[in-house]
Amino acid sequence: MLKVLLVDDEPLIREGLSSVIDWNEYGYQVVGTAENGKVGLEKIRELRPDVVFVDIRMPGLSGIDMVKQVKKEGYPCKFVVLSGYSNFTYAQQSIRLGMESYLLKPVDEEELIPLIQHLQKKCISENLLHSQIHEYETMTEKEEWKEFLQGRKMNNSLLKLYQNDTFHIASITFIDRPDKKWVEEKIAKDQLYKYFWIDQVMYLLFRDCEIATIKRLFQSANRLMAVRQHQFQLVEEGTTIEKLPEIVNQLKQLQRLHFSYGSRTILSNEELLPEDHCLANDWIEAVCRSIEFEENNKLDCYFVELEKYYQANQYQSQRIVAELIEFTKDIYTKLSKANTDIHIPSNEEMAIIICESRTLKELLSSLKDQLNQTASEINGFACNAENTIEKIIEYVEMFYYKDLNLKVIADLFNYNRSYLGKKFKKQTGNYFHHYLDIVRMEKAKLFLIEEDLKVYEVSEKVGYSNNDYFYKKFKKYVGVSPKEFQKKHRKQHV
Repeated sequence: MLKVLLVDDEPLIREGLSSVIDWNEYGYQVVGTAENGKVGLEKIRELRPDVVFVDIRMPGLSGIDMVKQVKKEGYPCKFVVLSGYSNFTYAQQSIRLGMESYLLKPVDEEELIPLIQHLQKKCISENLLHSQIHEYETMTEKEEWKEFLQGRKMNNSLLKLYQNDTFHIASITFIDRPDKKWVEEKIAKDQLYKYFWIDQVMYLLFRDCEIATIKRLFQSANRLMAVRQHQFQLVEEGTTIEKLPEIVNQLKQLQRLHFSYGSRTILSNEELLPEDHCLANDWIEAVCRSIEFEENNKLDCYFVELEKYYQANQYQSQRIVAELIEFTKDIYTKLSKANTDIHIPSNEEMAIIICESRTLKELLSSLKDQLNQTASEINGFACNAENTIEKIIEYVEMFYYKDLNLKVIADLFNYNRSYLGKKFKKQTGNYFHHYLDIVRMEKAKLFLIEEDLKVYEVSEKVGYSNNDYFYKKFKKYVGVSPKEFQKKHRKQHV
């Protein structure tokens, strides 16, 4: 419906004009009337009508002066002059002001209807044109922003316009091809300055917005988009408009880590692990021992270590998958030497595990489940006369922190305690409790040097619940107290 305002100082004219035809039938709604130019000007500002019928001669502010002021203020209404005088001068003024028509009072229905039908077509056509122009201008500006973010130059007028602003930019990536309209509906626009799609990635631009506000918006969007696997990438530092393309490059690096950090719905540059995170050289051997001895907690720790290793090194998904296949093969090769009848997953089984895993965490979880299944097929404590002591040494190297003694070991490996003690002494040259102390002391030395631990923490970590007992054992074995040893080697390290 087009909105109509009637401005005339004569009540009968206002009432007659509003009832002379059924305005709704012709696509109009009379939204108000005004008795003079001053009130008419206020109503135009308030109601923003499409068409105004205005008496040219009114006390106070005349119709001509009212129209001049409306034009000056930029309101796009169309005006139809009403006059009781067939005066050429008034007609001239109306033409100069861009009036649509000049009607003599009393208004004739047969003259009014063709006029408003013509005005309706004109308004609809102009509104469509304005809408298309606005849409084109918006698209043009969006395209310019997109090109700028991808490294092309932005025109200087826009750069100057945003010179004093602080920007944040984020992106959203999806595992599956996103329904763009659906995604846009889920993102609250109140704090968002602009958004763009570059391929299948949505970029969100914030202008002069607090980082905490942005994160709250993400949390809200996460709940609404929970049915689709997605991740927000965010560079937390605010930046100037000139540096936005650099930030986009940082976002692209975060996007490439979607596979490794897929369990996080918001990944910021502040959360990346340092690149010096290494994987232990004996990782495969340690995993095999934890499988043989069915130590699920240990296996969990090794896989957490593996996940951090890949996250820190920022490897691409193809390399990660290839390496994990090789790791799995090596693990099964090593396990099968002592356990010939275990089930080794086929290439098809491995392919299913890989194809069903969308993120590194999912892939590691599936591989771990596969290895736990293998662990149930193995009795790591089963041994023969040739490899008994070797197996026991492997167990002690791995579980030195547990409450171990010869009786515990004999029970685990199903041996007579006395016989096992003699066999161990003969093959290693040490009694079992002496060997256990040596392993624990060597581990304690490493912890004191390499980790930021208190002496009592190291004592517990290597299996001594009594700190004083550990202190005496360490001083007897090393020659100095644990604290002195730690200070000396840390100074050397510095």
